Amino acid sequence: MQTNHNAPLNKLQSLFAQRVDRRTMLRRGAALSLAIPGVSALLAACGGDDEEEEPTPEPEPEEEPEPEEEDEPEQDEEPTPEPEPTPEPEPEEEPEPEEEEEPEPEEEPADEVSLPEGEPERPQSDFMAYGFNVAWRADEDGEQFNQWTLQALDTAGFNWTRFQIHWSEIQREPEWMDPLPVDRMLDAHEGTGVRVLISIVGVPDWARHPEDAQLLGDWESFANIMAFLADRYRGRVHAWEIWNEQNMAHEMHGTVRVSDYAYLLEAGYRGVKEADPDALVVFGGLTPTGINDPAVAVNDVDYLREFYAFEGGAFTQYFDVMGAHLNATNNPPETSYPDNPGPGEWTDHNSFYFLRGRDLHAVMSEYEDGRQLWVTEFGWTTENQAPGYEYGADVSEEDQANYLVNAFTVAREQMPYITGMFVWNLNFTTLTPPEDEKYPWSVLNSNWSPRPAYTALQQMPKP
Repeated sequence: MQTNHNAPLNKLQSLFAQRVDRRTMLRRGAALSLAIPGVSALLAACGGDDEEEEPTPEPEPEEEPEPEEEDEPEQDEEPTPEPEPTPEPEPEEEPEPEEEEEPEPEEEPADEVSLPEGEPERPQSDFMAYGFNVAWRADEDGEQFNQWTLQALDTAGFNWTRFQIHWSEIQREPEWMDPLPVDRMLDAHEGTGVRVLISIVGVPDWARHPEDAQLLGDWESFANIMAFLADRYRGRVHAWEIWNEQNMAHEMHGTVRVSDYAYLLEAGYRGVKEADPDALVVFGGLTPTGINDPAVAVNDVDYLREFYAFEGGAFTQYFDVMGAHLNATNNPPETSYPDNPGPGEWTDHNSFYFLRGRDLHAVMSEYEDGRQLWVTEFGWTTENQAPGYEYGADVSEEDQANYLVNAFTVAREQMPYITGMFVWNLNFTTLTPPEDEKYPWSVLNSNWSPRPAYTALQQMPKP
C-alpha cells in the first residue's frame, strides 16, 4: 500500500512497521447467557372468643376477719419462680428478593447481506484486464462468501480477480503440501468466466537460508512449488505474480536485495512455464517509495533500474508482464510532481502520485523493453483509522469514486502501455474491522452493499 516517502526517516520506519499483511481470515461468533432466579413468599394468621359469666348473689354482711400474718419463708428454701411470660414471636422478615442477573447483551446481529444489483458496463475488448483485489475465505465454510465475492465482481462488470497465497502455508515442510484452501477459492470461479491472477508470497522457515546470506537456501525449492501449483491449476490460473512489493524489507524477511529477487523470479518463471506454458508470469509489483534503506525499503524506480542492470540484464527475460503498484495517497490521478502537484501535504515526491507509472516505464524504455505493464494494486483510501494513513481524511467517498474512474482514463490517455488494472480493493470490509488499514480502501460496505466508488466503476465504460 501507499507509504510516506519523503518524510523524515524515523517517521517512514514507523510507517513501514505499522503495515498489515493483506491476507486476513476472520471468524465471527456470539455468546448469550441468561439467569432467572426464583421468588418465594410466606403468610401467617391466628384468633379466639370470650364467654359471659352468670351474676353471683350478694352474701350477708360478716365481720371482716383480721388478716393473718404470712410466715416468712426459711432462708434455705428457694422461692418458686413465677413463670416468665412467653415472649411474642418476632415477626419473620420477608426474604429480600434475589437480584436478577442481567443477561449478557446479545451481540448485534450482522447486517443483512445486500449485494449490489444492476446491469454493468462490460469490457468491450480483451485489451484491458479489469480486475479487483479481493478478500477470500479458505475455510470449509467459506463457499458462500466466495460466491458473493465473485457475484459482486461480476455485477461491477470486471473480469479478473487478484488474490494472495502464502507458500509458507501451502508447503509447511519440504514433503508436505496442502493446496486445499486454494482449491476452494478456484472451485468458486468455475463457470464464471472470471480470470485469475495469484500473487504468491511468504517463504517457509525450512526454505530460508540458514545464515540469511540470501533469501533461500536452495532456489530450486521455489521452482518446485511453482511447478506444482501451475500444474495443478493449469488453465484455471491465468497469471502468476512472483512476490509482492519486494522492495520492502519486511516482504523479503528483513533485507532488500535485488539479487534475491532476480534468482527468485528466475526460479518461479521456470517452474510455471514447465508446467503451464500458457500462464503469464508477472513481475512483482513494487511499492512506490522514496526511501533508500535496505533495512526498510528501496525506492521503486531505483530498484527497477538496478534489476535491469543486474548481471548485464540476464534476469529481465524471466517475466511476461511488468507489475506495479500505483497508490496515490490523497492526490487525484491526473496530478504529478513537479509539473502538476496535488493538494495537501503529500505532494512533493512523484511516488505520491498515480502517474508514478510513467517513471517505471521510463526505466523499461531505457533498456528497450516494450512489454506491457499491469497495475496490480491502485486505489484511494477514505478516512483511515490506521496510523500512517492519515491522508485518507482528505478523500471523501465521492472523491474516491471519481479518482478510481478517472485513473482508468488517465491510464488510457497518458500511459497506453498499461493493459491491466486491479483496484485495491473490492471487499475487505466484509472480513476486517474498521480500524484495519485495508477497510476504507474497499468499494463495498461491510454488508456487501455498494459504496459510491463501486457504483461509479460499475457504470464506467470499459473499452
